[in-house]
Amino acid sequence: MANKDIKSKKFTGVYYRIAQDGTKTFFIVYKDPITKKTTRLKIGTDKEGFNEQYSYNMKNEIITKTRLGEDPNIPILKAKQNKTNINDLAKNYFDNLFTTKGKNKSTKQNESRYNRQIAPIIGHLQLTQLTKQHAKKIQKNLLDEGLSSTTINHVLTLIKTIINYNLKNDLVTGSNPLYGIELLKADNERKRYLRHDEVEVLLKHTNKDKVLHLFTLLALSTGARLHGVLSIQKKDIDLTNNTIKIHDLKSGGTYQGFIHPEVKPLLEDAIHGLKPNGYVISYKKGEQVEDKRIQRPLKVIFDNLFNTYLDSNDRLNRVVVHTLRHTFASLLAIEGMPIFTIQKLMNHKDIKMTLRYAKLAPDSGQEAVNKLFNFK
Repeated sequence: MANKDIKSKKFTGVYYRIAQDGTKTFFIVYKDPITKKTTRLKIGTDKEGFNEQYSYNMKNEIITKTRLGEDPNIPILKAKQNKTNINDLAKNYFDNLFTTKGKNKSTKQNESRYNRQIAPIIGHLQLTQLTKQHAKKIQKNLLDEGLSSTTINHVLTLIKTIINYNLKNDLVTGSNPLYGIELLKADNERKRYLRHDEVEVLLKHTNKDKVLHLFTLLALSTGARLHGVLSIQKKDIDLTNNTIKIHDLKSGGTYQGFIHPEVKPLLEDAIHGLKPNGYVISYKKGEQVEDKRIQRPLKVIFDNLFNTYLDSNDRLNRVVVHTLRHTFASLLAIEGMPIFTIQKLMNHKDIKMTLRYAKLAPDSGQEAVNKLFNFK
């Protein structure tokens, strides 16, 4: 019996051996939460005062301290933490993100943002080395690059999200050093929209390129974002009911847009001969267009027509591709469209996003106030 482990009937993971003189030597067997390997550890003998209950308590304490990193003397944990850096944490996060949500425009954009704007500055650091000063350095660098406060806040939020994911899933121990860091104040309200006369001028300048012209018309008449318009396929077009199924790649799902009477003939011509999965905005018969193929020529047109003398960082007043979506909602409000209808047409999940257009409505309330009293 001297060389045979006896399993405790009462305490999981506790074993003992009985020597020829009757002495019991206690051992514990557990799965290391860091290495995931099975570990066997000698506790001591009954003559030294050890028993099954103590051994069981010791096993649980070791597992807890290993998981939480409270015992710096555990060599496996120490080695693990010493070689784990922020890049490792980011890999954990993005591997899970791509598995659960797939590699779409949004997830790939976040990975690219990490690689370009975060990894060069803090990627090599261990979590315990990261401080709020590193975050402020990233803020300053991005401000110097001319990026908006909103974009910079996205970057810092991404760092916190990566760290929180690893902490939540016990992939690293400690706390988030960026907890409580102040984000930059951002004015996200894009004020610029195109007036009716400006829309006419814009369409005259896109008319030479049929694909660019159709993109502009669809963006202005549906309010769809850039990728929403580029994702429209022949099967999404219903010419009988004059509707378009629009894919919202930002928030997921689809919603319904409507075909403007003046756009319908151009749509009919664009989808003629296309297979159901063919893309409407295409320079190669149904092949989807890359973002830049639309963004670059439109930027030149916008800059020449509307952005002269404006600072390159003036995102509130410069005309960009997203201004077409903003124009759609703004002109609807000016025409007196109910705010809830605009919300539906924009596919806004929160009415607060739509309420910023309410101030453009022709009836601001002045007329109702004037009728309240008859002061004489």
